[in-house]
Amino acid sequence: MNHNPSENSAWSDVIVTEGTDFRTVSYRTAMTVYEESWHNGRFSSAGWNGAGAVNFYAGRLSPNDHATPHAFWLEIGGQLLASDWEWDGFAELPASNERHTVITVKHTVQPVTVRVHTKLDGTPVLTRWLEVTYTGASPVALSAIYPWSGVLQKVVRWQSHLGGRKTGLYSLGYFDNADWGNEGDFQWHDLPAAGYRVDGRYRRGRQRHPWFVLRNNAMGEHFIGQLAWSGGYSFEFDLDAPGGTTNAAAQLFFRGGPAAPAPQRVIAPGETVTSPELHLGMVFGGFDAAVHAMHDHVRRSVILPQPRGRGGWVESAIGPELDMTPVAINHAIDAAADFGAEVFFIDASWYAPATNKWYPAVGDWEVNRQRFPDGLAPFRDRIHSKGMLWGLWMEAERLGDDSRIVKEHPEWLAVAYDGQTRFAGQIDLTIPAAAQWMEAQICRVIEENQLDFFRLDYNTNPGAGLRTVRDGFVENGYWRYYETLYAIFDRVRARFPNVILENCASGGGRTDLGMVRRFSHTWVTDWQIAPRSFAITNGMTMALPPEYVDRLLFGQYGHTAADFDFQARQLLFVRPTIGVAHPAGSEWNPHLLQRMQHWLSLYKNFVRPFMATGRIYHHTPAVPAPDPQGWGVLELAAHDHSRAICGLFQLSTPAAPEYRLRLRGLDRSKRYRVTFDNTGQSAEMDAVTLMHDGVTIRLEGALTSELLIFEAI
Repeated sequence: MNHNPSENSAWSDVIVTEGTDFRTVSYRTAMTVYEESWHNGRFSSAGWNGAGAVNFYAGRLSPNDHATPHAFWLEIGGQLLASDWEWDGFAELPASNERHTVITVKHTVQPVTVRVHTKLDGTPVLTRWLEVTYTGASPVALSAIYPWSGVLQKVVRWQSHLGGRKTGLYSLGYFDNADWGNEGDFQWHDLPAAGYRVDGRYRRGRQRHPWFVLRNNAMGEHFIGQLAWSGGYSFEFDLDAPGGTTNAAAQLFFRGGPAAPAPQRVIAPGETVTSPELHLGMVFGGFDAAVHAMHDHVRRSVILPQPRGRGGWVESAIGPELDMTPVAINHAIDAAADFGAEVFFIDASWYAPATNKWYPAVGDWEVNRQRFPDGLAPFRDRIHSKGMLWGLWMEAERLGDDSRIVKEHPEWLAVAYDGQTRFAGQIDLTIPAAAQWMEAQICRVIEENQLDFFRLDYNTNPGAGLRTVRDGFVENGYWRYYETLYAIFDRVRARFPNVILENCASGGGRTDLGMVRRFSHTWVTDWQIAPRSFAITNGMTMALPPEYVDRLLFGQYGHTAADFDFQARQLLFVRPTIGVAHPAGSEWNPHLLQRMQHWLSLYKNFVRPFMATGRIYHHTPAVPAPDPQGWGVLELAAHDHSRAICGLFQLSTPAAPEYRLRLRGLDRSKRYRVTFDNTGQSAEMDAVTLMHDGVTIRLEGALTSELLIFEAI
């Protein structure tokens, strides 16, 4: 009997219980149940259940037991609309491979209607967003919107459940460091009996992916959520855990959504605005189970199908770190073909008068004929002749100081709250003419250069967001900006269905699902140096399925720490890009070339065929930061348990030379051929031994590694 819901056929349904003065809605998907209710003018959360049961006779949360029970949070027209809602219907919309329901509530004081959208796809994770329609006579300011809020859980006798443990009732896991080069810095924090907020891209740096895992230390549940949004955001938790008696109950409130200076949106009479999506689920089981539930959901319902029918392309490129002369570019193309790259692209500066002038020249998206008299076509032809796909980099949302277009349209530059255009030339996409121009430039660059691959970069940081004066309000520009940007790339993707789209934003500045769903994969960092490189790979493969996470070998100083195997083995757990390994005019180091070809053969022939449906296991989820110490261990296993790899990495300052590895993704009924990549030696072992007794791996010295390869016999 199969006990893993994610491996069974997808199933979900919605039960609506109606009375004269109340409605209760029970959402069931896999073994997860979420409930909410409308009663006496309040639309409230009624709790979660991870055992598959509907709380029809006991266990539902009462809205009277908490000050903020409402299932969404909306501040509009100067007030929080927490009550006075009138039920206006429930509907189920046609949807493929999922259930899509809409609850409509109308406010009886303000001229506001909210349509609460919920999607269920058979995984333990649900999708929620709001449509807000305003029918007043004059524009109104929307100050705050959280598409999901309310009490997650009520835990009775919480103190006795914890016993004498010093840990808190809940631990919250998220990426601690929000600054450049520290992406994926996953750490656990005990929730205090107070308010606790995690911010990004507004009150904190923009490199923090909008994602969290919440663990109930007493009862075993894991909540996991992420916001599909590229602007400022906030996740807020409020734990009300009174002490005193053993019968005391703890209640945990949550809300998540976009954050920015108010108003976030000025709504015109008759206008409807749509909030970002929040993806939220709950599972019983460990950390791996929560991560796998989110990965299943993202793969099934968030990410669009890959162009050309597949993903995981091996890329290579030449960038402005090198002097991009025709000789250097041709050498890089040939070298990429030598080791087996499948895509080659030219990074920043192809449009600039010199390589080191790439930054101020963005915006004039014409090939520079002084540097490249024959244009880019000879490079494209050379790349195609080598059997590779060809592409270009573009930072479409920025105008450099030296560009012609910034002089023609200075009014297109985004304005900060101090009235200054100090966002490094960011285009204000809330201006329709500017947005239309940018979209036209993207399409022209793709068409004129016959691109197979397009790389979008984004090297600005709007902080609190763009400032726009609209209808007597100082409106924050985040909402309109990303609404416009998302729509542009929806159209670009539809117009060029075979073009591979790569998302990058100064490394990991926009890795959220709002951007990633519209692209083929995403660049998660510009930091490639060991040992922090492991922490980034480790963390970002928690938030995103590994096939959408990009990492680099040979570039951005990654070669300056650790040996080739330490660096390359990390890239077996993600989608790899390889830079230039030796300069023009020199020959390959044959030992390096042989090792690269071995590694790429392993990726292409063994790992890539199962990665897009595989399971990744984080044996060491929280490693010390910023440069981790001790052991780091990742395992990637096929969905059918037929094969797997496990990478073990001694990080800095090793504390112990041996690690007892117990595999997690194998089939206990099978035997496996286990290959130890350091020596090439193999042995046959049964999965019970590998998973329960384990195997001891010895690595002496910092920044060393081992790779184990498992094949079912």
